Amino acid sequence: MKATELIRMPDPRVNVRAEIHEVVRDLGGRPHVFVRVKLTGWHFPHRAPEPFMAIGEVISQRVIISRDGLTAQGYFNQLLPPARTLSFGYGNVIQWDFNIAIDPRTIVRLDRLRLPPGVIDPF
Repeated sequence: MKATELIRMPDPRVNVRAEIHEVVRDLGGRPHVFVRVKLTGWHFPHRAPEPFMAIGEVISQRVIISRDGLTAQGYFNQLLPPARTLSFGYGNVIQWDFNIAIDPRTIVRLDRLRLPPGVIDPF
């Protein structure tokens, strides 16, 4: 076989999309503000080790994978840094790096004036 006969398959990771919003979620019986990163366009299998997302040095506090494995939602309680890559893995092993641009200025923010009293806001 010659190098000119090789075929390069398209990288399916280019189909992965991210929606990034601030949300309020219950944690330990109290409402908290998180930045939620919702990934679609990939299959995220359920595994025994805990899933995680990493953006730069910031690691998600929790990741929830949908039953069908088609959506993964990562919750961050720290400001996200600007980045070109989002990493996804289980335990402490990165499985995939996705070319997803993160611009903290474009994250959809909650209106702080509309939040009820008692919401814990780390931002």
